[in-house]
Amino acid sequence: MSIYHSHQLAFAGAAQQGEMATSLREERTYPSWFRTIPPERIGLDGRYDYYGLQKRVEATFQERFDPQTLAGLSVNQRGRVVILYGRVSGREMLQRLVSLAERVEGAIRVEAACLTVDSGSSATAAKSEEVLLSSADL
Repeated sequence: MSIYHSHQLAFAGAAQQGEMATSLREERTYPSWFRTIPPERIGLDGRYDYYGLQKRVEATFQERFDPQTLAGLSVNQRGRVVILYGRVSGREMLQRLVSLAERVEGAIRVEAACLTVDSGSSATAAKSEEVLLSSADL
């Protein structure tokens, strides 16, 4: 047996003994923020989901609006910020969407980025700087 293998075996034995010793120790107490799921990461089923806030906002929109109304809209999230982009039927509709998204647990801000707002018969696309709205702007 080479020296490399004997060191590996010795290390493996020590690691196993360490695991046993660790399992015999009392369970450590961690801060509550390690034991709970952040509100923006809670999924539709209440379990951890990285895109949980996005999915819950989409589900809220689908409950309130028909699929044709939401066809051009996309929802994303950046932490606790909800981002709406795509196309909406008017400024009033945008305000309703932002208001609903704000009320979803875990959302602290709603942004509308690169959003096209249809006004009557013609669609007007604004630059992203002009359309970048937070919930406080509406």
